[in-house]
Amino acid sequence: MTEKNKTTESGGLPILANGFRPFFFLAGVYGAVALLLWLAIQVDSISAPGHWPGATWHGHEMLFGYAPAVLAGFLLTAVPNWIGVPPVRSAPLAALVVLWLAGRAAVALAGHLPVLLVTIIDCAFLPALMLLLLPPLIAHRKWRNIIFVVPLIALTLSNLALHFSVAGEIDVLPRDAFIVATGLLALFITVMGGRIIPSFTANVLRGRGEEPGLRNYAPLNFLAIGLLAAMVVVDAVAPLSYVGAALSLLAACAGVARLSGWRSRRIWRNPLLWILHGAYLTLAIGLALKGISALTEALPLDVGLHMLTIGAIGLMTYGVMTRVVLGHTGRTLKLRPSILTAYFFLLAALILRLIAPFLPDHLYNGDIHLSGGLWSAAFVLFLIVYAPMLWRARPDGKRG
Repeated sequence: MTEKNKTTESGGLPILANGFRPFFFLAGVYGAVALLLWLAIQVDSISAPGHWPGATWHGHEMLFGYAPAVLAGFLLTAVPNWIGVPPVRSAPLAALVVLWLAGRAAVALAGHLPVLLVTIIDCAFLPALMLLLLPPLIAHRKWRNIIFVVPLIALTLSNLALHFSVAGEIDVLPRDAFIVATGLLALFITVMGGRIIPSFTANVLRGRGEEPGLRNYAPLNFLAIGLLAAMVVVDAVAPLSYVGAALSLLAACAGVARLSGWRSRRIWRNPLLWILHGAYLTLAIGLALKGISALTEALPLDVGLHMLTIGAIGLMTYGVMTRVVLGHTGRTLKLRPSILTAYFFLLAALILRLIAPFLPDHLYNGDIHLSGGLWSAAFVLFLIVYAPMLWRARPDGKRG
């Protein structure tokens, strides 16, 4: 059977056969392009769009552009699997893709469009995603999974606050909206990481003929999630407060305690696993650094936030994408050497960005550009390896 026939029999374009396909592709493209655009803005090669300051545009596009694309790809794939229903595909999926693209275009054209129109278009994506996810969850009474809607609503509100802040309509610092959005994405990682990391780890260890012996205590899981949720609420009301700092430090301790039961030392031969364990470790470290930065001026807030964004969010989203694409396109869970190289590019990008605030002025820009270049290179490698898998039908002829 030819590839064309496979595609025809599966009922549509392969790229629209499941949510992870278009959104992981778009995340790969934007992960590379958005950083290069930011570096160009930094050296005044191009201007940030409209009334957006360059650094604010950069933070917005990573937290409200790149990250939601990965979230959409993951949730549109995972939720149907949890429920046992067909995934969103074809026309509804294409419409959601167009809405995400419209958001990126609206922000890019902010200087030529009314502020309210830009805000509405950009902030419509996550509510539209919720409208696709909620009906099957409600119909099958999956109340436990409906909780994911709450941080999606909060992320939408953070995006709205950022838009109104940039437009001068409300007295909120863009930094504060970024702190809340980063906390919400960290909450997603805490919830989802607690589901997928122990599960993936146990499967690999059993495949080796080993007894997993993982410790995954429900009270500790609830504590880790509850502390992080409380931290986000406090940050929304009083950013960088002592209470928020205490909650951040306690959430970091809970994260380390969780990770200690997931047998991280036994998975270092498997890059598809250690990237996820490493991402969860950077989450705990990032929360600790964020808490410390609120207690002392000796540690810049920038360090903790980038440990959370490049580290926890960047490593986790990249690790999840590289694993999910293999598993859901019917391929062996074996990492290609070029993607292993990309993992190290991301780690190097993280380290370089963390040391930037402590460098002399004449080294700062070079360090930032090298960090951004390594990040973008990692996503170029992702596209080279995974774009053909995302655009082509599964080799086993199945739909998905």
